[in-house]
Amino acid sequence: MQAALIIILLIFVTSGLLAVLAAVFNWDWFFNSQNAKMLTGRLKRRTARIIYLLAGCFILLATASVVLKALALCKTLP
Repeated sequence: MQAALIIILLIFVTSGLLAVLAAVFNWDWFFNSQNAKMLTGRLKRRTARIIYLLAGCFILLATASVVLKALALCKTLP
């Protein structure tokens, strides 16, 4: 179970970092993808970048919260 948790956390960290880095560096390949077109097609690119930046930060903060709670739980176990 610990290996599965680590893999899931790595996936979330990767997706959070990807969203943040794409927003900061304004990667064309990211914002021209079909999934990102849902936002960039309806909103200005700058607004989409801000949304992806906030979403990426939220994902990273949520992942950090899970990691800290898991570490605290491990310390309380005998």
